[in-house]
Amino acid sequence: MRKFSLLLAVAAICLAQSAVDLDSDPVNRVAKKMLCNCGCAQDMTCKMEPGCGVCKRAKMKIFALQTEGKSDPQILDEFVAENGKQILAVTPGLFGTAGPFIALSLGAIVVLFVIRRYRKPQPAGSIPEIDPKVLERINKDMAKLD
Repeated sequence: MRKFSLLLAVAAICLAQSAVDLDSDPVNRVAKKMLCNCGCAQDMTCKMEPGCGVCKRAKMKIFALQTEGKSDPQILDEFVAENGKQILAVTPGLFGTAGPFIALSLGAIVVLFVIRRYRKPQPAGSIPEIDPKVLERINKDMAKLD
C-alpha cells in the first residue's frame, strides 16, 4: 500500500506541472538567455514541433529551481556549471544591432555620390580656333573638287 501511495504522489507531482507552467513568462525569461544544444540554433524558448526534448527538460529544471526560490542569475549559474559558458546566449550590443544599418547607410551615400558624379554633364572642351591660313587652304581645295 505504501508503494502505491508513493507512486500516486509522484504521479500527482508530475501531472501538477503542466505545459502552461513551462511556457510561463518567468520560465521563458530565463530560457531566453540560454541556447539550445540540440542543433536548432535557437534559444531555449524554441517552439519546434512536436517539441524539443532538450528545451523541455531545461524548462522543467528552470521551473523546479524557480519554485525552490532561486533567482535568475542563480539558475543561469547552475546551468553554466553543468554545461559550460557556451549555453549562454550572448545578445549583440549597440554596435552589433546598429552596425549593419550604419554600414548600409554609408554604402548608400557612396553610391549616390558616384551616381551624381557620373550623371553630371561634363563641360565641353573649348574648340580651338582654326588658323585662317589653314581655313583658306581648305576652301581652295574644296573649290578644286567642284
